[in-house]
Amino acid sequence: MAEALMDEIVEEILLRLPPDDPASLLRAAAVRRQWCRVISAPGFRRRFAQRHRSPPILGFLTVAVGKDERGRHCTVARFVSTTPFRPPRREHHKRCAVDARHGRVLLTNTLDEDALEVWDPVTGELRQLPAPAVPAPTNWNAAVVCAAHGACAHQDCRRGPFLVVLLDSDAANIRARVYSSDSAVWSEPTYGPPIPLFAFEKAPAALAGNALYFLMYENILEYNLTTHSMSMIQIPPPLFNHSAVLTTTGDGQLGFARVVGTKLCFWLIETHPKGGAVLSHARSIELKTLLPIDVFLIDDYYLSFAHGVGVIYVGTPRAWFSIDLKSNQVREEECPDGRNSTVIPYMSFYTPDLHRSELRDFPALRLSCSCSLELAADCLTTEFQNLQSMN
Repeated sequence: MAEALMDEIVEEILLRLPPDDPASLLRAAAVRRQWCRVISAPGFRRRFAQRHRSPPILGFLTVAVGKDERGRHCTVARFVSTTPFRPPRREHHKRCAVDARHGRVLLTNTLDEDALEVWDPVTGELRQLPAPAVPAPTNWNAAVVCAAHGACAHQDCRRGPFLVVLLDSDAANIRARVYSSDSAVWSEPTYGPPIPLFAFEKAPAALAGNALYFLMYENILEYNLTTHSMSMIQIPPPLFNHSAVLTTTGDGQLGFARVVGTKLCFWLIETHPKGGAVLSHARSIELKTLLPIDVFLIDDYYLSFAHGVGVIYVGTPRAWFSIDLKSNQVREEECPDGRNSTVIPYMSFYTPDLHRSELRDFPALRLSCSCSLELAADCLTTEFQNLQSMN
């Protein structure tokens, strides 16, 4: 009874460790067998995710220029860590990141746009999808999403089944196909409204409620994951900008943001069941008061949004900056490749499975485990003291 009670107390403390530092759990597991047993328990991963609710940002994907095995220049999908988390494989040559959601990253082969791949940065698993049985599209976008949409809290579902929604056109109408990891096949195409001029913007989709939203030229395409129907939301031309980004609020309302002058402006989008939508200005942030003054010698911006945590990324010629919309806290992100036109945030819980081989794939975590017992205890004691001061 006493041991079980102590397990409950230890678990309550361990559940308070920061979710964006998975090494802290390994340091705890290295201190005592009891702590290792608690962390390894089947329900710990679920309770850890439930306590922290929103998965933390572990890093982001960029498009870099590298060299292939023959020394030729090629595009590289590169994972840039913003936390102590380090994926077992940081780069994928001849690839570009298209989307990231629910612990998965959607990649495309830049030499063959028929090839889509789903990558789990935590385990390093890379799954190549079969090519759709249609001619390769020249204007398209795609998104990856948990297959249990509407029945999942998306706190720790990266190991479960997933869907990939691929949108393109048949020269007249928008066409949608869905890949299911359960069946490993693409669905038959469904068709939506006529495709607008210039069609899809190369920007990640947004998930709000039971629908995916894709940014298009002066429009937003809504794809319903249940009915597979599609509809258009028009963005008034004065508001549209190619560097705009789709956003979501904490309660799941769709919106979009763009830079106007030196202000970062946000609009909310209220859709109606019978069609149509109303756009309302929500807020503006004066970037001059947040970012270093020298970043304003620019003529455009790049934006990216981390859904669920309320963080927006602003790209400048010098660097990328993340802005927490709740606190207005700004951080300059370390991006070794300079400014990229694409930054895709990656969010996921990572609670290490001490019985799986995935532990061997994390050099930074192995270092934490190989430290002496005294050092591990000191690290954990410091973390507990920090938690006590915060709580």
